[in-house]
Amino acid sequence: MSTAGKRSARVQTERTQVTTSDFAAEIFKLTEDTESINALVYGDSNVGKTVLCSTLPENTFWLVCEPGYKSAARFRARHKQPPHKGGRRITDTATALATVDWLYEKRRCDRLDWLVLDGASTMQDRFRLGYAAEAFDIDPSKRQHRNLPDRPDYFNTQNFLKSWLPMLIDMPINLLVTAHAYRTDDTADGELLVYPGFQGVKGETANAIAGLMDVTAFMQKRQLRIGQGTKLVRRLWFEQPEAQGKHEDPVRYVVGDKFGVLPQYMDAPSMPKILKYINGESA
Repeated sequence: MSTAGKRSARVQTERTQVTTSDFAAEIFKLTEDTESINALVYGDSNVGKTVLCSTLPENTFWLVCEPGYKSAARFRARHKQPPHKGGRRITDTATALATVDWLYEKRRCDRLDWLVLDGASTMQDRFRLGYAAEAFDIDPSKRQHRNLPDRPDYFNTQNFLKSWLPMLIDMPINLLVTAHAYRTDDTADGELLVYPGFQGVKGETANAIAGLMDVTAFMQKRQLRIGQGTKLVRRLWFEQPEAQGKHEDPVRYVVGDKFGVLPQYMDAPSMPKILKYINGESA
């Protein structure tokens, strides 16, 4: 992105004039190295998403939405790895927008390799409750309680995420987002759908956010048979898994790999292992 582009981190609208020279200054070549990597990993609580993030290189900055990031710091200390560059709690939309400006200021995003957004589902909940509290404080007569979101609060939160996340994605920095898993059997064929934990009617918001990502992966814990015993492993799915038995109910996961190089799944995943596939270094 040009210096001119970096000066304006906020979303542009059709009211903003873009000259032909401004347009030409932002033209880039379409090569395989044009864009940074954007990935979303979702799964149940305590499945290992934050620990996966901890395997990123030292030059990583965290946007923290829930307290689980402590496990990442402890993991790096236990494996004698230097700590990541730092982090910032994101508890409201004002701080989220300030994050974008701060990363562009003094070209900070150019000096980082990765940005982690850890706990995006919790972040969305906080945003929605923030909108509800703000509306109640402005006019209590129109709301039952500060902690009871109304329809506008849901729509505001969904649309904020759809505009804010692309700001992070457009930066010249790799992005890894973690979220909880949601489940619903309210599908046309009655199958169980497991999708990233972003609130929206019939998974619309989750699908929109997953569509922005190069990689969307589902993490779960699996018991594997090893000889006469079993071993618990963390498994990361990049492609839809097959049914494990003829009597098993059908389950569909929102997963995808736009690079087209990742395996169907990976046990005991780490970011270095994943990046080897993406960079063409894995056999």
